[in-house]
Amino acid sequence: MTSDDPGSRVDGQPATALDAVRASWREVHPVPGVVPTEVLELTSLRQLGSVRRQVRAFLTASLQADGVLAEDEVDEVVGSSILVIDELASNALRHGAPPATLDLREAGDHWVVVATDAARDVLPTPAVDRPAGQGGYGLYVIADLTSAHGVEVDGDRKRVWALLPKHRRLSS
Repeated sequence: MTSDDPGSRVDGQPATALDAVRASWREVHPVPGVVPTEVLELTSLRQLGSVRRQVRAFLTASLQADGVLAEDEVDEVVGSSILVIDELASNALRHGAPPATLDLREAGDHWVVVATDAARDVLPTPAVDRPAGQGGYGLYVIADLTSAHGVEVDGDRKRVWALLPKHRRLSS
């Protein structure tokens, strides 16, 4: 196998699931073509509590409109979705450049969440060999909790997006 083969690494070791996640963030994937339902301006990390409350209200109302009324299911789906959305928003603020926005899009049985900023040359980079407790693992969380994710660069803007399932994952 060569280093171009997705089944191997440059050091000759077999590819792992972590390698696959790292590779997924290096590929450019366009944002799914769904019109934003709600757009929130991201101005500071201190503002994220307010963003979480607005996102929680949007997601809960969306589920209720879809007939999902069981409180435990709403809490589970909204909770894991907010984890992903918080990572996207905080990464746009920490590693991006203003102006930054977060938009929420309805897409059938999913939501598309897009964090946009002006740091087009700073692409998401998952942590590699970083000691526990030093952060940098949010992109792995995003990859694990979403149906799809990606990054798109368009002109002077970068869009990092995630496709979030509106319903519980079925255990296999």
